[in-house]
Amino acid sequence: MANEGSLLSIRRIYYRGKLNSCNYTCSYCPFGKKSHPASTTMQDKQAWSRFIAAIEQWAGEALQLFVIPYGEALIHRYYREGIIRLASLPHVTGISCQTNLSFSADEWLDELRATLALRGKIKIWASFHPEMTSVENFVRQLHTLYHAGIQVCAGAVGNPMAKSVLSDLRNALLPDIYLFINAMQGLKSPLSVEDIRFFTQLDNLFEYDLKNASAQWDICLGGRSSCFIDWKGDIFACPRSRVKIGNLYQSRKLDISLPCQRKVCDCYIAFSNQTNHPLHRIMGEGAFWRIPDKPLITSVFFDVDGTLTDAQGRVSESYAHALRYIAQFVPLYLATSLSMEQARRKLGKTLFSLFKGGAFADGGLLLYDGQSRCLPVESLPDVNEKSAKITAHSYEGQVYKYSLLVYEKGQRENILSLLKEKPYQVFYKPPLITVVHKEAGKKEGVLHICKVLAFPLEQVLIVGNSQKDWEMMSAVPHSCAVMNAEPFLKDRARYTLNPDRLPAFFRFRKL
Repeated sequence: MANEGSLLSIRRIYYRGKLNSCNYTCSYCPFGKKSHPASTTMQDKQAWSRFIAAIEQWAGEALQLFVIPYGEALIHRYYREGIIRLASLPHVTGISCQTNLSFSADEWLDELRATLALRGKIKIWASFHPEMTSVENFVRQLHTLYHAGIQVCAGAVGNPMAKSVLSDLRNALLPDIYLFINAMQGLKSPLSVEDIRFFTQLDNLFEYDLKNASAQWDICLGGRSSCFIDWKGDIFACPRSRVKIGNLYQSRKLDISLPCQRKVCDCYIAFSNQTNHPLHRIMGEGAFWRIPDKPLITSVFFDVDGTLTDAQGRVSESYAHALRYIAQFVPLYLATSLSMEQARRKLGKTLFSLFKGGAFADGGLLLYDGQSRCLPVESLPDVNEKSAKITAHSYEGQVYKYSLLVYEKGQRENILSLLKEKPYQVFYKPPLITVVHKEAGKKEGVLHICKVLAFPLEQVLIVGNSQKDWEMMSAVPHSCAVMNAEPFLKDRARYTLNPDRLPAFFRFRKL
């Protein structure tokens, strides 16, 4: 890395002042119980001004800044003014602050009114504290900032006793806003399987905060392109490291020969510094802010069984709500082994009507933009109808799929032997045998639709759940496995997210 061992190599800075008190008194937080004497406020203000002056004189390349106070900073006007001042610098490309949103969002927007262009540079990491505020007040504040053009994320501590209110929070927030859950520290007993399932449903990335990550200095950005600076100007690899590697006000040199001595990266900021962490694949450059990058998506293809439906074959209301929401912005398509009739029956007429078509029967039937392409299947060889329940799936008089339900093993083997002699493509999952055209395929079907409708593949999202889906998913940059997908697929897909969380990670807009 260019300029390694120098402040000039730094591109991202976390800053924490002397502030160590808060206007909230949450039972699980040590800072809400501390008073804040005027002398400390003055020292904090002076330290903040000194930091701002140093950034104004920055001799390196573009910077991203993140204020992570021990307490609530934005209730203090000098912090808000300082953020505006830093955001106005041409070499500062973005600045964020952790906050409980107890300040007036409207008043801050008034303070920003003279510099509207800066709103695109400012981000907010908002923490919800159910002991101190209501869902309604918190969401109103956050939505006010979001609608004003400020990028935001929301978060809360995963307290098992607060599951109901956290569910209310997720439902009240716009689907576009990412809600993260931090694993609660100091619990008397570990989280139950049900607790983990619940928090993972709210935040599909919860497992990373729950498990943390082993410290790996050789792949850490800390001290190389990212660093933490305290109120004295002392520099560390990250807020969890206790190894001082330099000082902002004394020298440009950074002593990165002194590795971090931690064995575990036990907070988001720490493990997000690891270059190989899955967060970077899922959130992109937004991992620094904990705000997903949201790549542009102009069409979405969904598998059905196990992707949109649960083990009982039902579509959850949260998934249905997400489909209705996404369908307002981009066309939705299906890419499924099911026939068109089976898919309609599984999803129900109302949900099925949200889709503009798709690749049915593993690509045996394609429907899109009022057009169709059917790959007809030759008639089956003579099969004893007493041994198999046969269903022919047809479109406009052409059979594009046969389903054979055969419960007796010996009979299945005989039928499979007969089918192998024919130019079919046969799928077998006891007791079901499925027959489609030899050239049918989900991947081929999806690519055909994308080509005809001129969908750029880099703006196509494909969501699936099984190894069989990987072939079509691998054809686009944005492949997504649902949370309960087969391990094979989760290991290969770029994203692992459920359908109801997609709006928080992608920007859905029509071509």
